[in-house]
Amino acid sequence: MNSKLEMPAVGQENTSSFIPPSREERAAILKGARLLQLGAKKSSPPSPVRTGSEIERLSSIIERLQRIAAYDPLTGLPTRNVLLERLEHALARETANEDTWIAVLFVDLDNFKLVNDSLGHGSGDAVLCEMAKRIESCLGSQDIAGRFGGDEVVVLHPVATDVSGTALGRQILATMAEPIFIADKEVVVTASVGLALCRPGTKTVEQLLREADTALYSAKGRGRARLEQFNDDLRERAEKRMQVESDLRIALREDQLFVEYQPQVRLKDGLIVGVEALVRWRHPIHGIIPPSDFIPVAEDCGLVVKLGQQVLQQSCGQLAEWARHMPKTPLSLTVNVSPRQLAEPTFEAELRQLLAQTGIEPTALCLEITESVMTSATEDVVRVLNDVRRLGVYIAIDDFGTEHSSLSRLREMPAEVLKIDRSFIDGLSSEPGDTAIVASILSLAFAMGKHTIAEGVETREQAAMLLRMGCEVAQGYFFSRPVAADRIGPMLATTLWQPRLEQALHVAQPTSGAGRRGHRYFIDEFLDHIGAPMGSKVMGSP
Repeated sequence: MNSKLEMPAVGQENTSSFIPPSREERAAILKGARLLQLGAKKSSPPSPVRTGSEIERLSSIIERLQRIAAYDPLTGLPTRNVLLERLEHALARETANEDTWIAVLFVDLDNFKLVNDSLGHGSGDAVLCEMAKRIESCLGSQDIAGRFGGDEVVVLHPVATDVSGTALGRQILATMAEPIFIADKEVVVTASVGLALCRPGTKTVEQLLREADTALYSAKGRGRARLEQFNDDLRERAEKRMQVESDLRIALREDQLFVEYQPQVRLKDGLIVGVEALVRWRHPIHGIIPPSDFIPVAEDCGLVVKLGQQVLQQSCGQLAEWARHMPKTPLSLTVNVSPRQLAEPTFEAELRQLLAQTGIEPTALCLEITESVMTSATEDVVRVLNDVRRLGVYIAIDDFGTEHSSLSRLREMPAEVLKIDRSFIDGLSSEPGDTAIVASILSLAFAMGKHTIAEGVETREQAAMLLRMGCEVAQGYFFSRPVAADRIGPMLATTLWQPRLEQALHVAQPTSGAGRRGHRYFIDEFLDHIGAPMGSKVMGSP
């Protein structure tokens, strides 16, 4: 099914199906409504007799308005209210057949935003219209599909068996996977489907829709372009997620969250040159909850913005305290920031205010973003990162090497630190591929004038290999687990490991060539600050 679509004209939506009433028609409708009101009052004189043609005209307009209210003007699908009424009726019906089920399928396009961003909203509307046509082509005589908003369509399969809902969902997936041609461009927009089943009279409309939505969420999380059916396991996970979200709201109000700090070690001498701030949750009943159990929930429900603000404020305040007590021991701080935080219009202003309040040096602070943020960053996000960089704060790309980032994207981003993902460090010495990837990242970073930090170092052998390969700074359980703030001070006076003499750092000799001159001066400022310079600065370099 290769469909060639005609894009809707600008400001026009499916005009072949619905024509908005004219000004005269709207005036006639209002006039008719007033006449009906007057006729309903016994004390009022009888309303004048209307001609048959005028009554027919008013009836036609009212009928068309009712149709417009019942159908989505873009796709022609029934509206949300119409589908909800049909679903409520289906759930209320009585049946003696125990094999009869009601199925609801949530259908949502994958990465639909990319279509709008890359091809424009007109193309996005064309895709939605084609989506509606394809879904309707899969429906039986008793089925109905309604647009719930955006690119989300809900299908009601009111007379289902325990397998027919799955079959319908797979048919929808198959037809949606076929290419669409828009403005002579082939576009493939897959869909994810969440399915929920119940017998008539056993669940409410809200329950069944929530279960289908939960199944859709699972389909998205497991790779997209797939069908997931709601089951007991998903129910348990959904209930747990709701509980975590509820408890997390309380935790943010009652200061149950706290920050620990993992040392970042200079490999050539074992001294601490920085720390990473890591949030922890001390639950009053369940004890310490790992970040992997609540950070994704915070991202989904929007609490990550407030959570991130608390972590940034607390850790920057702690860095200021360390600076006051240990003014001769420079220490850098890295803090993770969420894409949702960066999207906040007040983020840069709040960061500037925080720097002023705490008095910390901007060059001592490094904000971490994941590589996935880099690959999908919008112009607004890049603008915010550039604003942050102009404050003097550094940007690090976390989990580097795990996403499909391009070198051109890396060149465009104002990021000066690459954090090598722990998954590559695990394979050092045992997996030649991982060793080659780490060596390549280190070479790339040096060539582009960027700093590197290796994460997840757990053995002496890994630390020694990183040292020989030219990595300057690393962190991981081999050196130290994340610790409370009061333990960092005493650790600064000690070495967390003793590299052997034969494992001396292999450092490329500084050069005065074009590559070195291209290194920006603020890279050296940051590296000098944490005690890991990459070479001599070239006077007069930009």
